[in-house]
Amino acid sequence: MRHSFRVMLGLGLALGAAGCSDYLSGPGVSQDPNNIVTLSKPGPLYVAIQAAQPVQFEGQIARIAALYMQQVAGTSRQQQGFDLYTISPSSNGTDLYFGAVYGASAVSTGGGALLDIHKLQQLGRKANDSLYIGVGKIFEALVIGFAADNWGDIPYRQAADSTILQPKFDPQLQIYGDLQAQLDSAINIFLTATGPSNTGGSDGSELIYHGKNAAQLRALYTQVAHSLKARLYMHVAATDPTAYQKALAEAQLGISTPANDFLWFHDATPTGNNIWWQFEVTRSSDLGPGAAVIEILKRRINAGVEDSARIKFYFTKTKDGGYFGYRPGRAKNVQTTGGIYNGNGSADSTYSGFNAFIDGATPPGDFRQPELTYAETQLIAAEASFQIGGTAAAQPFLDAARKNRAYGLTGGAAVTFPDLPSVPATLQNIMEEKYVTLYLNPEVWSDWKRTCLPSLATAPSSGGTTPQNFPIPGRVPYGQTEINANPNTPTTSSAGVAITSTSINPNQPTACPALNYTSSSPLGN
Repeated sequence: MRHSFRVMLGLGLALGAAGCSDYLSGPGVSQDPNNIVTLSKPGPLYVAIQAAQPVQFEGQIARIAALYMQQVAGTSRQQQGFDLYTISPSSNGTDLYFGAVYGASAVSTGGGALLDIHKLQQLGRKANDSLYIGVGKIFEALVIGFAADNWGDIPYRQAADSTILQPKFDPQLQIYGDLQAQLDSAINIFLTATGPSNTGGSDGSELIYHGKNAAQLRALYTQVAHSLKARLYMHVAATDPTAYQKALAEAQLGISTPANDFLWFHDATPTGNNIWWQFEVTRSSDLGPGAAVIEILKRRINAGVEDSARIKFYFTKTKDGGYFGYRPGRAKNVQTTGGIYNGNGSADSTYSGFNAFIDGATPPGDFRQPELTYAETQLIAAEASFQIGGTAAAQPFLDAARKNRAYGLTGGAAVTFPDLPSVPATLQNIMEEKYVTLYLNPEVWSDWKRTCLPSLATAPSSGGTTPQNFPIPGRVPYGQTEINANPNTPTTSSAGVAITSTSINPNQPTACPALNYTSSSPLGN
């Protein structure tokens, strides 16, 4: 790993691609967190860590996941190429963001990643503040889990040692196990400790759950940790069937109400805006709504499975009053059968846009993006229960998700949708519910790699009208900087699969099939 990624760890926060600005600066925030003389308390570093993460979880890696899952479409420039799987180790969606997992890069000029998270835990120990340590372990599991989801085998066990400039790559499945151990220690040791020194973010540094006291933060982050454990168990379920039972147990201890949802912090200030919003403001021609998510929502509405509240919140109507998204890479005249939408837009050839939450929101750009939620937790429990005991076992959890619908927060108020009636808890219904509920959350890509639902046709080649004859990619390429600087960068994964631009990670032992736009698709997408 490049040495500069190891040492550029000041606290001026992360830059998003395409014109996103620094989040925070100022005394105690712009200073070097590695210098304990100038930074002796965890609070300023914790503020930075919280504010830095949206650049990773809402930035280019999230855009790639949303493109591959056809929740958005690349309509111009680099995003159009990514949408057609034209991606390489030197692409800014791979090189810069890979480095930002560990320290500073052109994307994350101030850090806030693994090295800073470890420094937060060290400062927590120095202050005898177990709450900071426990929360730090949760952020570590979030950051490293996200990296393992997207890149597979990555450096972890040696990655936080700044004296090791060429860390070894650890097997993806081992990393998930290590993160489970980190979360267990957070839950069972550090988040249980009380006492006058265990104040954590109640000192004013908490952004996610601002205003909560120490006892409330311990309870909230314990729920978040259980939900995260459930998510990570699902990520290994394709290789370990026992993971379903473990995920179910953790989900039942996880986020217990939408009021406790873990939402990335944003506000309406120029330095605190939502990253999706920032990208849309500066590059509005690069992305458009994906056809697949719109067609799924429309079909669900027509079948009485969904109401119109969600589609109205996500998207704008076309001139003729309907909703139409773009096929991957803005492909038109896609060859279809059975009346499946061909990518040509509405009757007057117009397309929907993104609605106010990421495009012209009022207040502008303050939308707090959902990361870990009650809805995801219930749908994890539904899928796990289905795999263990079938539809009847899964039904209560799917019903709970449909009766407590929320999607982030804007203008200081939670975004909620009306309750929906019960539908049979089939695997398709569960995964489809999760696909539309977790809109723009990269977790949808992990869900699809595990279940191959919803059924998505591979993107056409540039200028083509038929899907390409290989599966949707299952990973992101390693960054070129890492390849050049670290001879340990693998060319074959720990599962023995050659690493290519379209290969799969060890937790996805079988690639999802390459489908086409025909009525044979169970979802007709």
